Amino acid sequence: MKIEIKKVGITSVLFSVFPVAVFLVMLVSAFMEIFNPDAVLNAAYIMGLIFRAVQSTLLFLVSTVFFLLAYNLLCAIGIRGVRVDLEDK
Repeated sequence: MKIEIKKVGITSVLFSVFPVAVFLVMLVSAFMEIFNPDAVLNAAYIMGLIFRAVQSTLLFLVSTVFFLLAYNLLCAIGIRGVRVDLEDK
């Protein structure tokens, strides 16, 4: 069975679990810097890591929205969407 994704709802992406998952990944990647030997652990440093995770999440979500807008625009003018071939076993 072939399924074609023609339009992706931007609100369904933004109001799903996707932003939370992106934030957790960015938070883990920011806290990996704690293992830096030159790091001085204080409250300002931890807050900086959290703000970096928030900033990275917002940048990733804005870029995702732009890619979704471009994908929906390309699908609207007639270019085929992503096709997935599903098989039952």
